[in-house]
Amino acid sequence: MGFLEEAEKIRVHVEQALERLGYRLRARVEEPPSPELGDLATPVAFDIARKQGENPVETAGRIVAALDVAKLEVLRSVENVNGFLNFRFDAVKYPVKVLNEVFSKRGDYGRFPVAKRKILIEHTNSNPNKALHIGTLRNAVIGDVLARLLRFLGNDVTVVNYIDDSGSQVAENILAHYYMKVPLEPPQGIRFDEYSGRVYAEYSEKIRRDEGLKGLRSEIIRRIEEGGNEVADFARAFSEKVVECQLETAWSFGIFYDLLNWETDVLRSGIFEWAVNELKNRGEAYLEEEGENKGCLMIRLRDIEEFSRLKAPDEVLVRSDGTATYVGKDIAYAAWKLGLTPRRFRVRRWVKQPGGRVLLTTHWDGEEYDYPGADLAITVVDKRQEYPQKVVEHALRKLGAPPDKKYLPYLYEVVALSGETAGELTRVEEFKGRRMVHMSGRKGIVFNANDLLKTVFQKVYEETRRRNPSRDEEWVRSVSTHLSVASIRYSLFKTDRNNIIVFDVKDATRLEGDTAPYLQYTYARACRILEKAGVNVNSLTEVSFNTSEELNLAKQIGKLSWVLNMAVETLSPNIIAVYMRHLADMFNSFYEKCPVITEGGVRMDRLALVKAFVITMGNTFEITGVEKLNEV
Repeated sequence: MGFLEEAEKIRVHVEQALERLGYRLRARVEEPPSPELGDLATPVAFDIARKQGENPVETAGRIVAALDVAKLEVLRSVENVNGFLNFRFDAVKYPVKVLNEVFSKRGDYGRFPVAKRKILIEHTNSNPNKALHIGTLRNAVIGDVLARLLRFLGNDVTVVNYIDDSGSQVAENILAHYYMKVPLEPPQGIRFDEYSGRVYAEYSEKIRRDEGLKGLRSEIIRRIEEGGNEVADFARAFSEKVVECQLETAWSFGIFYDLLNWETDVLRSGIFEWAVNELKNRGEAYLEEEGENKGCLMIRLRDIEEFSRLKAPDEVLVRSDGTATYVGKDIAYAAWKLGLTPRRFRVRRWVKQPGGRVLLTTHWDGEEYDYPGADLAITVVDKRQEYPQKVVEHALRKLGAPPDKKYLPYLYEVVALSGETAGELTRVEEFKGRRMVHMSGRKGIVFNANDLLKTVFQKVYEETRRRNPSRDEEWVRSVSTHLSVASIRYSLFKTDRNNIIVFDVKDATRLEGDTAPYLQYTYARACRILEKAGVNVNSLTEVSFNTSEELNLAKQIGKLSWVLNMAVETLSPNIIAVYMRHLADMFNSFYEKCPVITEGGVRMDRLALVKAFVITMGNTFEITGVEKLNEV
C-alpha cells in the first residue's frame, strides 16, 4: 500500500512514543505542503502544546528521541522542524518496496482493507421524454466513477437509475402524442429520444398557456399514477422507448446499471402508500383544511429549525386531486433504499448490457426483489434539488431510519458550454460571442450528449488521422472513439462537484495539459517502451535511482492507495484526476531525462518504473472509466 501503509506505521510508532512520554492522543500523519519538508509529517507536538501549554519545538524533540526509527525500515530519517516531525523515505528501500508491491498485486494495486458496506448509488435520472444532455451526463459520469471506486475497494455496490415516468414532462409528451395526435414516429434519421425532446420543447409552452390543456395534463398524470388504463399503458411504452435510447447513450460512455426503478412502480408497489401512512401514523403528516393547499396531505416541517424561517415550510406530499408530488414519491423511494419499508418492488430482466452485465427493471408482473436496504444510499442530484433533498432526509429520520444507515444527497453544479462549442453544436452564431451558454429545455437550448460526442469525435478523428496517415480506417475510428469518450468523461469528473463546468471541445481534446487524451497518450508512450525493451521485470532487490525524476515517479506511484483513501473518505473523484495528471507529468519528466533503453542495454530498474507506471495508471483508468490504449 506504499504511502498509506507507511503513514499508518508512522502513526502507530509515534503514538507508542507518546505513550512512553506519558501522552495519550491520536497522531495525525499527513503529507507536508512541500516535498522539501519531507515525505510525511505530523503536527502532533502542536496538538500537545495546545492541551498542555508546552513548547511544541521542545515537545517534538522529546518525541524524536523516543522514536525507534530502526523499526520503520523504509525511513531514512525523522527531523524536528520548528515543532513538526518530518519523515523522509530511504531512496533505495522505499522504491524497491513500492515497485515489488505493484508487481505482486497488479490489477489489485491501490486496494486497501475497508469495512465492506452495502452501497446503493442512484444516478443519471433523466426524464424519459428526451435525450441525455451534458448536464445529466455529468450526473451519470460522477455516479459511475463513485461506483467504480467503491467497488474497487471491495464494497457491495448496486447502481440504480430512477425513471420519472409519472411527472409533468412525460404527461406533456403524452398529451401531445395521444390527445393532440402529434406523430409518434420520428422523422428519418432522428433518434426517438431526440425527437421526443423536440416535441416537448414545442408543445410545453402551448400547454402552459392554455388552462384547458393544463387541466388535461393533470388528468393524464392522475391516470398514469392510477395505472391499468390505456393512457398509462401508452405512457409506459413511450417512456420505455425513450429509456432504450438513453441507455444506448450511457453505454457509449461506459456507464452501466444494475436496476431501473420506475416512478410508477414506487406508486403501484405500495411503497408510496406505506410511506405516507407511516408519516400520518407518526403524526408527521396531516390533511390541510384551509388555504391554497386545502385538501392536500402535508408533511409537518414548521417546527423544525432548518425549515421554520420559511414562509410556508410544510410541504405537500399528495395534492388535493390525489396525485403524488415529487418530494412525496422521493421520500417513499428513499425509504425503500434504506430498507425501511416492508413493501417490495417486483422486477424482471430488461437486457444484457455491453460487457455482459444484466440490467433489471421494476415491473408490476415481475418477481419480488428482495433488497435488504443499503448501509449508504447515495443520490447524485443537481444542486438545485438541495431543498427537496433536505425534506427527504428529515422524513427518513421521522420514519425511523437507524443511525447506522445513511442517506446522502450528492449535490453537484451544472454544466455549461463555452460559446465557441455551443455555437458549433447548435449552429447558432450568436453563441460564439459568449463566454458560456447555459441550457434551457423549455427554450429548446439543449446540448445532447450524442451531439457532443459526434462533435468531439470529428475533432479527434481529424487529428488522429493526421498523426497516423498509414493506419487503416477501423483503427483510426476506434482510437478516436475511445479518445473522444474519455475526453468528455474526464472533463466531467476532474472538476470539484461544487463548481460549474464550462465544457470546451478544444480544451478537452488537447494532447497536453489536464485532459484524458494527454493521460492516454502518456500511457501509450510507456507501453511502447515496454514493447521495445523486449524483456520483462517482475521483482527487484535494489535500484540505483540518482535523479529526482526517478524518485519522484516512484513516490507518486506509491501514493495510489493514499489518494484513493482520500477520495473515498470525501467521495471526491476529482482527487483521483489530480493524481492521474501528476502521475503523467512525472512520467513524462522521467521519460525526457532518464533513458530506459541505451546502447549499453536496458536499465532494469528504470524499466521497472515504466512497468509500475503502466500498472498504476491502468488501475486509475479502470476506476475512472478511461479506456487504456496501447497506441494513440
